[in-house]
Amino acid sequence: MFTAAVRTLTRSLARRLRSQRGFVLPATIGVSTVLAIVGTTAVTYSTTNLESSHRAKADQTALALAEAGLNDAYAALHNASNPTMPGAVPQQTLQMDGGTVTYSGTLNGNTWTLTGVGRAPSATGADEVRTIRGRASITSMQQGGANNVVWNYVYADSLATCTTLQNSVNVNVPFYIRGNLCLQNSAQVSGGTLQVGGTVTIQNSATIGSTASPLTEAHIGGGCKLGSGSPHNPCTSGDRVYASTLDDQTAGLTKPPVDLPGWYQNAMPGPMHPCTTRSFPGGFDTDTSMNTSLSASVNLTPSVPYDCRVTDAAGNLVGRIAWTPGSPGSLIVSGTIFFDGNILMQNSATAVYQGRATIYASGTVAITNSSYLCGVAGCNSSWNATQNLLALVAGSSTASTGFTISNSSTFQGAIYAVNDYYEENGSTIWGPIIARQLYLANSTQNHYVPLGTLLAGMPQSGTTVIGVTNDAESWG
Repeated sequence: MFTAAVRTLTRSLARRLRSQRGFVLPATIGVSTVLAIVGTTAVTYSTTNLESSHRAKADQTALALAEAGLNDAYAALHNASNPTMPGAVPQQTLQMDGGTVTYSGTLNGNTWTLTGVGRAPSATGADEVRTIRGRASITSMQQGGANNVVWNYVYADSLATCTTLQNSVNVNVPFYIRGNLCLQNSAQVSGGTLQVGGTVTIQNSATIGSTASPLTEAHIGGGCKLGSGSPHNPCTSGDRVYASTLDDQTAGLTKPPVDLPGWYQNAMPGPMHPCTTRSFPGGFDTDTSMNTSLSASVNLTPSVPYDCRVTDAAGNLVGRIAWTPGSPGSLIVSGTIFFDGNILMQNSATAVYQGRATIYASGTVAITNSSYLCGVAGCNSSWNATQNLLALVAGSSTASTGFTISNSSTFQGAIYAVNDYYEENGSTIWGPIIARQLYLANSTQNHYVPLGTLLAGMPQSGTTVIGVTNDAESWG
């Protein structure tokens, strides 16, 4: 019986084992397949990552090369002998570390579009290419000439009459007379540099320099005449001309040209560009012609305040004249300003100005009767012309006297008169003067002040040069 039971159990186990054989093989095959897929995926993922890494590196290299190409294009344009020519930036291809660079430029009107292209090889066999562009504009600008050094002098341009110093006038600033110079009574030139293109005539007790304090330089082209003596050249200390350097070699400076019609059209504020906001009492003109049309003299310092501003289309301030009455009052200026008339400051009017500006009058300018217009409170040597500078231009070609300052008045700034300049009776000037002829009399004082960079509106010599300006935010 036991033996039979064992046989029965054995047959049962055998049947169960035979019944499981159909499941083992598929399971084995499934596991193998999954392992194969996982392996293939891993290889593919690894290969893709490697290719992506190579492409990213090549892309970065191409971008760097494109930037280098654009910089080369800008450099070629700025170094071009004539940036207005369409061929100023020809296409160039250069071999560089990591690939090639191609740069070029095209001109449309006054605007250059500059291009840099970078090519870098990648592991896929195809180059990665990046392109960068930028713009630049052709501009014209005024380049100052050597003659602008005339703004360091008190200067008279006339060749027809003798510039005369008389009474107790003492000129102790750089003094340039293009024609002849006459000194009378106790007048003297006591400091700085003297240049005279013609002759010097000295009478009475007048003198140029002294034995104890000679001028640094005196250049007198036409020689000297002392009292009733005969003219002769060169001048010597025997003519009462004392200078450490004394010769007949002048610098040949001339009066810089003034563009009255141009500034009539372009001054802001002015006749053709009135205030964008608020107004100026009386305005800048009464018609559209430069003819001194303002019947009343312009008063820069009235009893009421004003604030005239001119802004461009973007809202940027391009010119301003504003006044706040006081003792002294405050005058704010910027840009170039033009009045088609005369300017008059009189009867103890007092003002301290802030800013840098040129003010034109098509007529005359006068500061009289204890008035002052200064760049610093106190009208003293603490004035810094590189911070606050006002240039006054008297444009009249009909009135013999274009600019007058008299009777204990003071001005700090630069003065230009188309015709003559009068300074008399205890008046004080800080800064340069340029006029057809100078008349200085009765205890006036002049102080030399270096101006630094000339204002855009100041009459000056120069040439128009072509420049290139990179357009901001044009990179792309």
